[in-house]
Amino acid sequence: MKKLFSKLFIVSSIAALILPGIAQAEISDADFAKAMEKYLASKDGKKSLGSTVETYFKQRQQEMRKEREQKAQADMEEQFKNPVKVAVGTSPTKGPKDAPVTIIEFSDFQCPYCVRANATIEQVVKEYGDKVRVAFKHLPLPFHKQAEPAARASLAAGNQGKFWEMHDALFKNQRNLNPAFYEKTAKELGLDVAKFKKDMESEAVKKQIEDDKALAKKHGISGTPGFFVNGVAVRGALPFDHFKTIVDRWLEMKKKG
Repeated sequence: MKKLFSKLFIVSSIAALILPGIAQAEISDADFAKAMEKYLASKDGKKSLGSTVETYFKQRQQEMRKEREQKAQADMEEQFKNPVKVAVGTSPTKGPKDAPVTIIEFSDFQCPYCVRANATIEQVVKEYGDKVRVAFKHLPLPFHKQAEPAARASLAAGNQGKFWEMHDALFKNQRNLNPAFYEKTAKELGLDVAKFKKDMESEAVKKQIEDDKALAKKHGISGTPGFFVNGVAVRGALPFDHFKTIVDRWLEMKKKG
C-alpha cells in the first residue's frame, strides 16, 4: 500500500507540473504519456522532476526516522515494564552490591567502540557514585585476534585483585595489545608474574569468558559494546545522556517504591 501511494504521489505531483490547471481533468492515457515525455525531455521538466523526487524522499526519510524513534521508545517502555534479568555472577564489579542501579556491560578490549563506551561508563560512575554498580562481562569478537588474550589477562590480574587496573591499561593501550604488553603491565601492577601467566592459560579463566559469551548470546547481544541497565538494554556506544535518562528513571522509580 505504501509503495502504491508513493507512486501515485510522484505521478500526481509530476502531472500537476506538466499540465497545470488541467491535472485534475480527465485526459487520455495517450495524451498524458505524450505530455509527460515532452515535459521530461525539457530542461525545466528535468529540474522539476528532480525537485519533486528529492522532496518526496526527504519526507520519507523524516517519516522513517520518526517511526524508528517511536518504535525505540515503545521498546524501552516495554523493557521498563519487563526488564531482562542478567545475573552478575562472578564478574568483576565496581560499586556497592546494594546500589539501586546495576549496569551489566559486555565488552571487547580490542573494540574501538568499547573504548568510547568505557569513557561513558566512567562518566556515569562519576555522576552517580554509590547509586550505580557496574559488572564487566567479556564478549571478545572472533575477528579481534587479541580480544580474548586481553580478556584472559584482565581476569588473571583480577585473581590478584587488579582487574580494574589491568582493564584500564588494556583500553588505554588498545593498539599495543600483545603477550609482551600483558606481562609488562603485570609487572608494573606488582603482580606475581608467574602466577599471572599460569592463570591466563587456566581452564577456569577460559570458562568464565565462554560463560560470558554464552550469556551474551542468550540475551541477544552479538556485538560490542552491549549493556543492561537494571535489565533495560543499551546496544552500542550511546552517549552519556542516553544512560542518564535510563538511570534517572530507575532511581525515580525506586524512590517511589
